Amino acid sequence: MTQGRRMLQPVWAVILTGALLLGGAVRAQVNVNENTDKVEALKEELEKARQLRDKVIAKRWEDKRGDMDAREKYNTAYDDLKNQLEVKNQEADRLREEIQSLQKDAEEAEAQSENAKVQFLSVAPLLRDRVSEMSTQIEKGFPARVPERLQRYNLVLKSAETKRESPAEILSDALGFYKSELALTREISLEKRGFLRADKTPGEGALLRIGMVASAYRDDKSGAAGLLLKDAGSGAINPYEWRENLPAEASAALAAGMQRLEKGEGNVAVIPLDILPNQTQGKAYIVKEERSFWKSLSHTVKTGGVFMWPLLIIPLVVIFMFLQKLFSVVRSRAGGSKLYGQALEKLGSGSAAEAAKICSTRPQSPVLMVIQAVANNRDKDRESAEKDVREVLLHQVPRLERHLTTLSVLAAAAPLLGLLGTVSGLIAMFQVITQHGVNDPKLLAGGIGEALIATETGLLIAIPTLLGHNFLANRVDGIVSDMEFYALKALNALWPKG
Repeated sequence: MTQGRRMLQPVWAVILTGALLLGGAVRAQVNVNENTDKVEALKEELEKARQLRDKVIAKRWEDKRGDMDAREKYNTAYDDLKNQLEVKNQEADRLREEIQSLQKDAEEAEAQSENAKVQFLSVAPLLRDRVSEMSTQIEKGFPARVPERLQRYNLVLKSAETKRESPAEILSDALGFYKSELALTREISLEKRGFLRADKTPGEGALLRIGMVASAYRDDKSGAAGLLLKDAGSGAINPYEWRENLPAEASAALAAGMQRLEKGEGNVAVIPLDILPNQTQGKAYIVKEERSFWKSLSHTVKTGGVFMWPLLIIPLVVIFMFLQKLFSVVRSRAGGSKLYGQALEKLGSGSAAEAAKICSTRPQSPVLMVIQAVANNRDKDRESAEKDVREVLLHQVPRLERHLTTLSVLAAAAPLLGLLGTVSGLIAMFQVITQHGVNDPKLLAGGIGEALIATETGLLIAIPTLLGHNFLANRVDGIVSDMEFYALKALNALWPKG
């Protein structure tokens, strides 16, 4: 039994082992199937994740493409706005420049308007003077002292005094008075006859008389037209004289008007009248006489007063002294630094005699004089040479500075004489004001002209004189400095050890 049991034990062991192995195989198969399911599940999840990733990537690319399109649109819009801004800025700059130009034009127009206003208002006193002069015309004209005539004249005179800010109204009243004068005389004549022209030569043609208002002629031979104007500088009983030297436009209008009247073309002719000019301003209406230099100078001297004569003598003296001094300075610098250097070189090499010979070639040069003074003391000591150099300096420096003080005094005296002429002119003006008042500007013009011309002349003389004096003084100082410099170099060349 025991042996039989011993034999069964291996069999059970084998069976048990087989059973265990079979159970393990079953469990392994079960585990494999479970893992396969899990793998499949994981694959499905992986596929889903991959699909989700692709969708996310596709969405991202789609968003990125949208962003790129939006950025491109933004850049395009930005460039468009930038170009528009540049165009607007250019337009703004152009408008700004145009505004500045318009502002400048407006300022110039305003200034011109103010100037025109001042000129327009300045006509009022001229008209007032002209109306005042009508009293003489009324006294001498026929019929004199007619009550209606005097009444109209007094109204015009009162208008000229009260309407100082309205020259146009004064002119209108004056023209109205001239019309009334013309109606009073009832005399307008145009006749062919001979007459004496402005240049005192006989002429023949049409002679026009418009009452006591104006007279004119036109010469048939030359075609020249003349107008009866007041002579501003005449002291005769009849201060009027014929004038042909009118401005071109006035002369052409006068000739054309006379020709139309002669031919009977129409019933209107434009004839210039002498309304504005009075005794002072009458010359401004005619062509100014061209004066020569000597006539202008004579007129200036007469206007400037008695102190103009010493003022005219000063520039003659100044020019003479300046040229004389300039010639002296040029001679004193004869030779120049080149010749100075040659003399010093000979002196330094021990050839004092040759140095003195070089210096003697330019005896008018102060610098070479001091070098020669040193060379002449080559056999003596330095102290003797320094004494001779001082003697040369004491003799030459005053000669070089001669006339400089006189030029300085004349430069200071010229404006003082001009100031004296100014005071004299002002005194004369105040004397005129004391005797005649301030109604006639012509009487005051003499004193004012004397004051201003004398001052201007004094300054015109003093400024160039002062500049010339400064020029010569600088040149003289340079020569004196060269004398001292080359004297010291010559002494050191002969006695290097002092």
